[in-house]
Amino acid sequence: MKIPAAVLLFVFVPALLLYGCGRAGSNPPVSEETPQASMQPAEEKTEDSASAVIPDVDAAEDFDSSFVRFIEASGYENQNYIISPASFRAALVLAASGAGTDTRAELLAAMGFADIDEMNQWYASLTASKDRFNQWLQDAVDEYEKNKAFFDDSANAPDGAFRLANSVWRNKKSSGELSDAYKAYVKEHYGAGAENVPENEITGAVNSWISENTDGLIPMISSDLSSSDLVLANALCVRTPWVSEFPDFLTEEGEFTAWDGRTVKKEFMHQRGEFAFYEDEETTLVCLPMQGGVNALFILGSAENAMEKLRSAGPETVDVALPKFEAETSLSGNELKDFCRARGAGLAFTPDADFSGMSEEMQLYITDIIQKAKIRTDEGGIEAAAATVILMVEGAAPVEEEPVIREFTADRPFRFILFADSGIPEILFCGQITE
Repeated sequence: MKIPAAVLLFVFVPALLLYGCGRAGSNPPVSEETPQASMQPAEEKTEDSASAVIPDVDAAEDFDSSFVRFIEASGYENQNYIISPASFRAALVLAASGAGTDTRAELLAAMGFADIDEMNQWYASLTASKDRFNQWLQDAVDEYEKNKAFFDDSANAPDGAFRLANSVWRNKKSSGELSDAYKAYVKEHYGAGAENVPENEITGAVNSWISENTDGLIPMISSDLSSSDLVLANALCVRTPWVSEFPDFLTEEGEFTAWDGRTVKKEFMHQRGEFAFYEDEETTLVCLPMQGGVNALFILGSAENAMEKLRSAGPETVDVALPKFEAETSLSGNELKDFCRARGAGLAFTPDADFSGMSEEMQLYITDIIQKAKIRTDEGGIEAAAATVILMVEGAAPVEEEPVIREFTADRPFRFILFADSGIPEILFCGQITE
């Protein structure tokens, strides 16, 4: 993947809850028989078979940091990975909007929101980051078209992408219909269309939608969705160039020391420039700006309080050496369900769940949450995508299986954060490279 010079970049930062400014809007649909959800999590009524060991989670910790810690404690501590807290939470927003009573309260608390208005403000902030990027891209394209007669033949039009999309898919085999109020609410607030799809077509339809909205980086989220009565889907895709590209002629092979001490060969990109840089006894970090209001943060050593340390970073002349890398992660082994449970949201995964705001005719509950994410980097920039789906069914729960000239040389395990610079950083992607 070679990204033209005027694309955009996104970075992932694991530090704070991102509450942007935006219109709160009206409350989502709730059954007339049930009151508006209390914000106090309720005790789980039915024991949800959770015999597998689930890592401890501090429910008071912000969603993004908590998610990173949980994933690493679930077996990814010494593995390359990429995740998208933003995509995960955006999919949960679709579920919480159709939940009532205690189910909604638990989901909101798990996401780190006090109420529906705060949830909608967060989503409006995420949408604003997307809109700012796309406005930048449109302005850049217009400027290029206006002045392209002055460019040489090697010049390319600005290119990039920042997509954020949601959808709801009802399997026609299900016993009831989605309520008009729910469909109208998720369309107005999250741009989510609702489709009725035959059982033998739902898998292909959802996979095609995800592939289209992630520029083909995530071609398939699941090989079989036919047993699900309802699928809630989110897709997030960012493709952007560095503000200062890495010159091709400076790329050379070098050694990368993996987490276990092994050395492996990688292609390292090099450049010298003025970047935000911070270093103490535990952490070295550098922040590379991307086009369209996005930044890429790279961290050596401890990532604790990385965003706070970034605020203390000053402009320095830095020799940067980064390996070209790709990472792809599929979370489909109950990790996301277990994370929600550990954050206090248990009812949503049992037959006692209340999703009456979605449908009075179907007794729905969540059976699985799946996320796939991928990132690629080169001298031109970064592209990354994630898709998250929430699978819901009617009826009894199945039995689950257990489940000066500074230097920044990333020649050993490092973390990366992709965030949109919207005053308060909006986390899009994060991960690590360990080998």
